[in-house]
Amino acid sequence: MAVAMLAVIPAAASADVPRCDASVTTGTTIKTATFTVTQPRNSTGQWNETWKQDFTVVVQPDGSFTGTGVGTNGETGEVNIPRLDITGKFGLNAAGVNTVTYTGTTPGSDLIGYLTDAPMDNTAVTLATTNQPSVITWDLEFKVSAPVFTTDATTTPTTESVKNHGQYVKALGSGKVAAQACAGMPVNSTQGVK
Repeated sequence: MAVAMLAVIPAAASADVPRCDASVTTGTTIKTATFTVTQPRNSTGQWNETWKQDFTVVVQPDGSFTGTGVGTNGETGEVNIPRLDITGKFGLNAAGVNTVTYTGTTPGSDLIGYLTDAPMDNTAVTLATTNQPSVITWDLEFKVSAPVFTTDATTTPTTESVKNHGQYVKALGSGKVAAQACAGMPVNSTQGVK
């Protein structure tokens, strides 16, 4: 009798057995911003001869960003710094003006620059600081342009384990092929066992 009962016990799906993996499309939204930082060249307090730094950054939902830029002669466009790396955050000051705060470095240099709460209106002058005030002894004046934001949505096919068959069918937008796929189905099933 005990042997006969064992034969009727259904095989349950095992939690440690992986389900059939499936290729599903994952949507990604990437928000970028471009902006320009200008500073006087050869003499502080004047804006006829300038250095320009053009940045492109990837912006997170909280306004923080990372990115790179290129430093050029503001009048000729000649590149003088081929790469600038920055991390920072966009924000609003107490007056409701868009601002930017960032830390900038140049690969191969130990100089670090800091710009804090700079209005992004291309007219207000903000003074930056560095980690080497004994080397950079003059005022580091900056004007920052308004950022231009771009949002790009991309889809990437990825292979991942889905939690259940219904999740897989929904991810593919339904259809006969999705419904018949093994993705998300248990490796062992008790269906039909009485």
